Amino acid sequence: MSRYKLKSIEKVTPPDGVENLRWYKFIIANDKNTITNLRAGSEKEIRKFASESVKRLNEKYLTHIDFKIHKPVYEINFASHL
Repeated sequence: MSRYKLKSIEKVTPPDGVENLRWYKFIIANDKNTITNLRAGSEKEIRKFASESVKRLNEKYLTHIDFKIHKPVYEINFASHL
C-alpha cells in the first residue's frame, strides 16, 4: 500500500445550525483509499491536524506490516518405506 498524502484543504460553509466558526474540508488519500473530513478551526489548525493524521495513518499501515512466510510442508509417503 502506498503512503497516505494530504490531497487538499478547502474552506466550506458551516453545517446547519452552526455559526461563527470557520469550517474546512480536507482530503487524505493513497492509491486505494480516500478519507474526507470536515473540521472547524483556523486553516493553520486544520493543516496541522491533517498533517498529524497523515503521519499516524502512515505509521499505522506502513510500519506494522507482518509478512507471513509459508514454510513448505514435506509429505512422507509411508507406503514407500514399508
